[in-house]
Order: sequence, then structure tokens, then C-alpha cells
Amino acid sequence: MKKIVLIWLFLPLLAIADGNGGYAGAFLRIGLGARNMALGNTGVAGQSDGYAFYYNPAITGFAEGKKISLSYSFMSLDRRFNYIGYTMDVPPAAGFSIGWINSGVGDIPGVSGIGEFGENIDHSINAAFFNFARRFGDKFSFGLSIKYVWESIQAGTDEYFAGGWGWDLGAEYRFNSSLTLALTARDLGTKLKANTDKIFDRGGTTIFRFPQLYLLGIQYHTPLPWLTVMYDLETSNKSDLEHHLGVEASYRNAVVLRVGYYGLGGVTFGAGINMRALHPERSGLFGYLGQLDYAFIPAVYDEGSSHVFSWQIFLN
Repeated sequence: MKKIVLIWLFLPLLAIADGNGGYAGAFLRIGLGARNMALGNTGVAGQSDGYAFYYNPAITGFAEGKKISLSYSFMSLDRRFNYIGYTMDVPPAAGFSIGWINSGVGDIPGVSGIGEFGENIDHSINAAFFNFARRFGDKFSFGLSIKYVWESIQAGTDEYFAGGWGWDLGAEYRFNSSLTLALTARDLGTKLKANTDKIFDRGGTTIFRFPQLYLLGIQYHTPLPWLTVMYDLETSNKSDLEHHLGVEASYRNAVVLRVGYYGLGGVTFGAGINMRALHPERSGLFGYLGQLDYAFIPAVYDEGSSHVFSWQIFLN
């Protein structure tokens, strides 16, 4: 089953995750939700939507109501990256999120050690999240996310599997309606542990540890009521500093244009529409359609650009 090793050549194609892209768990550093990805993958000091826990577990403490969140990415090279989740407030001063990220690549030609083609190889890597945050007063929140990550590679009757746990911590302080400051530490202890005895003659236990990320985020609502600026500073135990910058311009909080920049990813952009802002009375179908967002992510290494669509459904 040595042909299964060839899939590691394809893993960099699954996700271009800035300076940490060559390490384990790159799919968890792509970003989540079209809004944040269009804003240069910022979000450590972001708004309390259905994707906020990914960037900072503390933001869920400011959650309002109940939301179902969906995300689908159109990617080249048979790659996939999709998400489904649920977020709700927990009165009087808390919130939680659960979610599932599915990523991978399919129909990879399998090749033996002597160059013979065999069954196609399918790769899948997933993460299931549970997030809880507690707000203290109206300005400060602290949160924790626990995640289980698992990976499988299937080639005919042969299968590789690895799994492991990890967690994130975050804090956010809202000084006023204009300025928010936040800190987060991601993938603390996250790892994949695999036993290859069943697929190799000389198999054994292998552990892949994810880079630990440390981020500082700032969100500033400018004196122009329609303009918001977001900035994240990122470092890790595996790479140098990365800068993330996003600018968002809205019209009546309903139609939004976004542009961002980050590291190797270059310039990103996107747009969104909030159906509830168009129909604040919450009557009829529009009261539940929620928010639709789109992001364009350019190619980094000629792997092809990506188009990300996100939909938040408001349940109350």
C-alpha cells in the first residue's frame, strides 16, 4: 500500500494557508466564511456571526439569537472545503457554537512504486468544533473551543486514518461602539495521531502536530458610519509575522463591499447582502433568509482561484 504515500505530494494543494501552509492542519488555516475571507482573513476582533468562533472563541459571548451557517467553496484541482454550523446565545451572558468543516481532494491517480496506475485515491480531512463563551459585563468576553480532527485516505480496500484533539482560547474587549481589541491562541495541542501497521509492512505510530497560532486583532468603526477597518497580526511557533487587513463599506447595513490583503494570499475581495436589514419587520420568507456573502480568493502558486459562498439563516 505504499502508493498511498503519494498523496502527501498533493496536500499543499488542499489549502494555501500563508506561512504555515506547509505544516500539518493547513485546512484549518484557510479561513471560514466568505465575509472574513474577503476581508483578508481577518476576524479576531470581528462581529458575532456564525463563523466568529473560528477566529476567536470569545466572540460567541456576544451572540444574538440563533443562526445556521453554511459555506461552500468552488475550488480547482478537485479540492473541497465546506462548512455547516449552528450558533445561539445562552442568556443571560453567554453563547455557544457547534460546527463541522469538511475538506479534501478526490480522484487522485494512485501510482505504485514501479510506476503502475491503480485505484484512484480519495482524501478527506475534517474538524468538529464545540465552542462556548462567557461575557462579563457589556464589554469583555472569554471563550474556549474544543475540536476533534480526523483524516482518512481511501484507495480501494486500503485505508489510512488519523485523529486527534485540540483547543483554542480567546478574549475580546469592546472599548466602545467604535473600537474592539481581541487576542486568541489557536491549535493549542492540536495533533493527528496515526497507526500505519495495517497499511505498511513496517508501520508504526506517527504524530503530526499543528502549528500553534497567536493573533492580535483590532476592529475600528470609523467616523464614517458606513466604513469599518479590521487588522490582525499573526505569529506562530513555525513561521514569522503575518499581517491581515480588511476594509468593509456598507449601504444601510444591507449591501456590503469588502476588500482585504494578507501575506501570500494577496488581495481578496467580496460582497454581501443582509436580507433582514432589507426587511427589518422579519415578516415572510425574507425574515429568515439571513445573510448571503461571497469572496474571491486569488491563486497563490498557480493552483487556481477560489470562490466562496456563505449563507447564514436566522431562526428568530
